Amino acid sequence: MARRLWPSKTAINLSSRAEISKRAAELWLEGRTEPGADALVNLLRSDAGFDLLQSIMQGSGTKWWKEFERGVHIAELEQRQEYIRQQLDALKGGMK
Repeated sequence: MARRLWPSKTAINLSSRAEISKRAAELWLEGRTEPGADALVNLLRSDAGFDLLQSIMQGSGTKWWKEFERGVHIAELEQRQEYIRQQLDALKGGMK
């Protein structure tokens, strides 16, 4: 996931968000160590938190996760709908 989010300077980006050393991040990326709980919490609380959570929960059949994902999808669609409504209103206003 980290390489996908930060294809350039992956270890630096990972270390800053997980609040660990660059070397520790490099070891994670090499598969030689695993992140500790504190580092995972820091990542979940970062700007990459939702991406990490989706990666962790991928394939999970739990009811709460399905409902959460559904709620997120609904919120995203409603935001897009509002954006389009504003664009339409602006276009219609320009026709007067």
